[in-house]
Amino acid sequence: MFEFRSLEVVHWDYWQRYQLPLDASVITVVGPNGSGKTTLLDALRTLLAIDEHDTARDYKTYLRHNGKGYAWLRAIVSNRPDRRGGRPFFPIKDEAVTLACRIRKRGGDWSRDYQIVAGDVPVEVLEQGGEWLGVRDYRVRLAGAGLTRAICRVLTLEQGATDKLCQLSPRELLQLVFDVFEDKAVLDDYQRARAEQFDVDKEIQQLGQDLAGLHLRLESARADVRSFEEGMTLRNQRQRLQAEVMPKVELAEQRAAIDGARPRLTGLRRAQRERTRTQAGLQLRDAEAVTLREALQHELAAVRVRGRECEDGFTQARDVARDAEQLVKRHDKLLELHAQSGAVDVEALSRAVEDGRRRQAELKLEAEHDRRRSDEIATQLAALSSGGRIVEPFERDFRAALERDGIEHRVLTELVEIADPQWAVAVEAVLAPYRHLIVLEHPKHARTAWQLGESMRYRHFVVADRAPVEKASKGSLLEVVRFSADPPAWLPRQLDRIARVADIDAGSLLPKGQDWITAKGYLREHRGGRHIGGAQQHFGTGARQSRLTDLRVEQATISERSRAREAELQQLRQRVDADQSRLLGLDAAQELVTRAGEFADARTRLPELAESAAQAAAALTQARDEVEQIGERDKLEGIEAARRQGQIEALARELREHGQQINGERAALAQRVLDYRKKRALMPPAWRSSDVLQAARRDYPSVVVVRHELQGIDERVARGGFVENEACVPLRDKIAADHGELESTIGKRQAHLERARRITEEARGAYINVLRATVRRYRKNLVALGELAGIGVDAEMPELANDDIALAQAGLTVRFDFDRKGWIGLDDGEASGGQQVMKSLLLLVALLRDEDQPGGFVFIDEPFAHLDVFNIEKVGRFLRSTDAQYILTTPITHNLNVFEPSDLVLATSKRRADNTWAEPVAVLKRDRSVDVQAA
Repeated sequence: MFEFRSLEVVHWDYWQRYQLPLDASVITVVGPNGSGKTTLLDALRTLLAIDEHDTARDYKTYLRHNGKGYAWLRAIVSNRPDRRGGRPFFPIKDEAVTLACRIRKRGGDWSRDYQIVAGDVPVEVLEQGGEWLGVRDYRVRLAGAGLTRAICRVLTLEQGATDKLCQLSPRELLQLVFDVFEDKAVLDDYQRARAEQFDVDKEIQQLGQDLAGLHLRLESARADVRSFEEGMTLRNQRQRLQAEVMPKVELAEQRAAIDGARPRLTGLRRAQRERTRTQAGLQLRDAEAVTLREALQHELAAVRVRGRECEDGFTQARDVARDAEQLVKRHDKLLELHAQSGAVDVEALSRAVEDGRRRQAELKLEAEHDRRRSDEIATQLAALSSGGRIVEPFERDFRAALERDGIEHRVLTELVEIADPQWAVAVEAVLAPYRHLIVLEHPKHARTAWQLGESMRYRHFVVADRAPVEKASKGSLLEVVRFSADPPAWLPRQLDRIARVADIDAGSLLPKGQDWITAKGYLREHRGGRHIGGAQQHFGTGARQSRLTDLRVEQATISERSRAREAELQQLRQRVDADQSRLLGLDAAQELVTRAGEFADARTRLPELAESAAQAAAALTQARDEVEQIGERDKLEGIEAARRQGQIEALARELREHGQQINGERAALAQRVLDYRKKRALMPPAWRSSDVLQAARRDYPSVVVVRHELQGIDERVARGGFVENEACVPLRDKIAADHGELESTIGKRQAHLERARRITEEARGAYINVLRATVRRYRKNLVALGELAGIGVDAEMPELANDDIALAQAGLTVRFDFDRKGWIGLDDGEASGGQQVMKSLLLLVALLRDEDQPGGFVFIDEPFAHLDVFNIEKVGRFLRSTDAQYILTTPITHNLNVFEPSDLVLATSKRRADNTWAEPVAVLKRDRSVDVQAA
């Protein structure tokens, strides 16, 4: 940051021309009121292109007084390197730089031009030419030199405001910090954007209400149009079906039957010839395969002989090596047992070992059974807990196949709910054979579903015909059953035929042909009586809950039984191992002595015998591989021969069957042709063409479909109540156009609002980090300045969040500690006048402090007003302790101690009434060395 070294003014206010030195750290401008102290500061502000000061005077005001058409402001400022070696006005590397402002009157208005040149350049040289800058470019150059917007904001504070900063509330102080560092304007922009978004949102809500009302009108108009169009369509369709479509479809069906029969008959003949050729080819390949398989059989017999020889050799070598290995292991085991042997009861230990092993086998078998059952229970619990049911594998596979083909369906157990739990056993017993019954959602899928049932051998009903449940007869079994959707048409009738009776005696009193059932599940029907009740429950929510309870109880029982079994197995294992070890150690010593030579010989020969066994094993493996390869080839040939033989037999059977079918279909085709010609002769000529008949057949595949369609149209017209006024159509179109236009408008505005709201929130959320950095920087400056002034300073970081209320209520709380007398706030009434000034100065200078660019300058109007001698000295010491340049103003009525911190005093005086120009400013410069000697 640069500092002032001198200032020259030409035709500024009432000063004609003079040059003032400003090469001091603390400069005091003294003079009576109206003598030009503020005028001097405004000259510096104008030279720095600072226009935002809070006064009614600007540079044009000062130029109107003297009557001249131009004015100059020229200052010499420092250009010293900062801590990083950079100079403020780089690429200028001179120690001094000239800042000049030329003000001229053009076209009746004043305009400013600025220059920045190296060295001390007088006005006359500057006037001859050079690179003149506009206000905006000049401000950019000064900002690069360290004159930031924050410093400009502080330099524009009005007279008397600098010593009142401590009277601000925490919220006002934080707003001032944000305002100085240009953050408040950004926050205001965000708030204005939020307010505009709120207004737009209210407007969109109002439009939404209008759209809702218009939507109701549109739906009503659409319903009227649909009713009108449906009625017209039904009447026209019925007339066309009856008069035209029905005869065409009947003739088209006959024609289609004839056309379909001829290609089929041709295809059957062609297939018959193809099967004959295929049969001959299979018989030829079968004869060739017989010869090949006989050769494989001879080769397989020879390889098997070699395999048996290798197997005998391997068995002999392996047995010898194994015997030797067993002798070595026996010798080691006998040594171990001999060391553990003692006096034992052989008979008792043998019985104990045998009983323990038998009990272990029983417990392991029980554990395996319980494990399998536990897995089944876990799977069933998972299915029931998720709202499903226990599904058998065959049902699961069949339903998966239906879903792959896109066939919507449900199982009967999903449709049934038992209303009276008292009759749950009876209902479950009657419906138990149908618990795997599949109900199709759409009858059009029936053929495909039945084909899947045939291919997968699904043994339960697949039902496509469904019907609503009619009212149940009083006392019937249907009365206690509820269906969540339409069931198979025959099922409610079957349940309605079965009467509910209290017991067998009550059932015996009913008529002979009446079926009845008791609550316990005893059923009487036309075949006789039998008990069909059981404990299994498959239908309704109660069945699922009951099944869940039973499975959980069984699971807990299995878990408890498993823990007890594991404890018993552990004890048995330890006891049997101990008893067996004691038994094996009895005769160890005697056997070691008697078989010592045998043990030694086995240990010596064991490596050689093991090598021989390995070689025999390799030869056996090779022989077995040959047998397996040739046997696999022979097996494949056998399978292929069996397959060919089956194909030959199947082809022979098909040839006989297709011959009979061809003869029958040829006779049927001749009869259809005769019938078609008779009916066609009775039809109008326009209805006989192939195109007309094909079109009719595409729309209506059969006469049955046409009849069903006519019946459905008659029923719909009878129930109708259709609108008959055709004016509803243009009304619907008008309302729909208005609705679409308003909906489009709302959608566009809503999209713009959401995008603006999101961008605003994200931008302000990101900018919160900038605000926190600003507050941290200001707090750091306050603490550093407090250390220079010997005053404790503490500032609490405000809570800054991306929220309107939080930002509006946030404040910067600053506390001060003077002379270690305790912490005081900004304006709590406990500070003296001098302390108030010191607090304000700390708050003010902290706004300007910059560690990266030390130095700089501050303009302060009358900082010593209303201070006593002691406080003036304290303020002075603070000013001298900082590294900034201060330009202060003070009236001549103050105590002389106000000049104590000053290195340079500029004395202004009022213009005399008879003089055009004011007196030049007097300059008093202090020699600090003399003050030191005097002290």
